[in-house]
Amino acid sequence: MCKEWNERMSDIDICKHWKKERPTIEYQPLNLLLFTIQCLSIHIADLDLFISTYTPQICILTGVGSKIKNPPNIPFYNWICQVGTNSFGGVAIIVHNSLKTRTILQASNFILLELTVLSEVVLIGAIYVPPGSSIPFNLLETNVSKKFYIFGDYNAKHAQWMCNTNNTSGNELKSWLDEKGYQLIAPTKPTSKRSEAVIDFGITNDATRWRSETIREGTPDHYPLYFETPLSLSEKGYFKKTNWKIYHFFLQNIS
Repeated sequence: MCKEWNERMSDIDICKHWKKERPTIEYQPLNLLLFTIQCLSIHIADLDLFISTYTPQICILTGVGSKIKNPPNIPFYNWICQVGTNSFGGVAIIVHNSLKTRTILQASNFILLELTVLSEVVLIGAIYVPPGSSIPFNLLETNVSKKFYIFGDYNAKHAQWMCNTNNTSGNELKSWLDEKGYQLIAPTKPTSKRSEAVIDFGITNDATRWRSETIREGTPDHYPLYFETPLSLSEKGYFKKTNWKIYHFFLQNIS
């Protein structure tokens, strides 16, 4: 960039250099990031890093805190926010603006969106269950006639999903999953830094071909999770990604 400013280059050469080549991929999976951020105003740098590194089309945040009323602007993304029952709660879904979504339901610590991918309609949700609170199974059963994927911090521990101990919420969730025939989308490594526990995960009625990974980075007490989904955004297409290096370069030079 500096070379272009300081050397004589023709307009044609500059245009060729900065021309965007459209990728010719046949299949583009939808990727999702789950992050129990534990106060967005404190850990906003972590969010910026993970979005710029992993470029998910959907990012689900739990434990957002008071910043949920005034979220930061993220280029090419839209926020859907819901406050919680206390100053440490609240959930948000950050959606890339190339996606077609519609809000189905919002309740305390809960959001449910309808997402259209190609000709398929699925439900994507965000949930936060505070420690010692009951899991709102009535919300989880909303519109279950469709494929649904509800991610968040459930604070539910059970040996079934790689926890050392069971708690009340974990036992209740395990019984409910067995009764309904639903499944977990969960990593094999702990999501909490304070214990060997997997308490951040997704619940679905179809976990086929989902892949999950615990990202061992970040400053909060929870590790973020990266999910690669079987949902295809397009057969032949692309979605815009921010070139964060150029974006930060311009910010530094205009400030």
